[in-house]
Amino acid sequence: MNNPLVSIVVCTHNRAAFLKHTMETIFAQTYRPIEILIVDDGSTDGTREFIESCGERVRYYRKEKSCIADTRTVACRLAQGEYIAFQDDDDLMLPDRIGLLLDALYRHPEASFAAGDWAYIDKEGNLTGKKSTFTITAANEEPMVLEDGYKAVLWPLITPLPHTTLFRRADGDRVGWFDDARFFHACSDTDFFARLGKLGPIIYVPKVVSYYRMGHAQIWGKKLLSEYSRFLLFEKHLTSLPADRSELKTRLQYRLLHTLQYMKDLTRKGAEANGCVARDYLKRGLSLLPPRERLAYAWHTSVRLPLKTLLRGSSYGR
Repeated sequence: MNNPLVSIVVCTHNRAAFLKHTMETIFAQTYRPIEILIVDDGSTDGTREFIESCGERVRYYRKEKSCIADTRTVACRLAQGEYIAFQDDDDLMLPDRIGLLLDALYRHPEASFAAGDWAYIDKEGNLTGKKSTFTITAANEEPMVLEDGYKAVLWPLITPLPHTTLFRRADGDRVGWFDDARFFHACSDTDFFARLGKLGPIIYVPKVVSYYRMGHAQIWGKKLLSEYSRFLLFEKHLTSLPADRSELKTRLQYRLLHTLQYMKDLTRKGAEANGCVARDYLKRGLSLLPPRERLAYAWHTSVRLPLKTLLRGSSYGR
């Protein structure tokens, strides 16, 4: 049987300085055949010139600047492979990433996608010694089947990131790709993999398949918008949960409560979202919480936060 074509998709915007190293690790993949598709989200820093220097090894598509959710959807619809693997434009692939994840999917064809571990690198690309940690741990390096894929993502039991996963293009079509109408800043990937998880189990491969770069400007750098994205994620899935998912509902309500509390902390410290955060988000969020969690929010914002501020001020005056 011939190996299926895997599309390695890179969505990029003004990351030419990192992209060269990323592409080197993509070219070094041991699995074949692969299609390397670069979707340039309106870069102005020489990205196009660099990609053109790669020649026929890559397909290049340039589009007007938009959000990452829209760019990933555009890229996936352009991809020609049976399977799709994302690679962020500043992160690195290990040579056996595609082979490891595809083998896991072959062994468990009922799975909606496969996800591996990652290790952290610094801005210069040096390993920091830290790696991904999840709620679950594998007893060995054998792939682990997580039967409830939806719960696994939203709980979360694992954290599937675009640069650690592999999925079937047909399944992306089935769930409707990325929700760019709601997730204009972040969390579109978590929402996407949660919806994929509804289709079947997830295969967790407890091996490092990617290096995740830290220490430079990233989409998660704007804290209030990042937390608002989490709020939108929890709101979307709480309002669509079936009645028999009471355990997951309770868990999402707990996560939503802490998100609302943290957003309040940030706004009290002067964080602004420049009109991107809906004015009625708090009303919407509290309406999704049971009375106990609403009281917890009221205590946190009306008692705990003012008390912390008062005590902090007193310590400064000593």
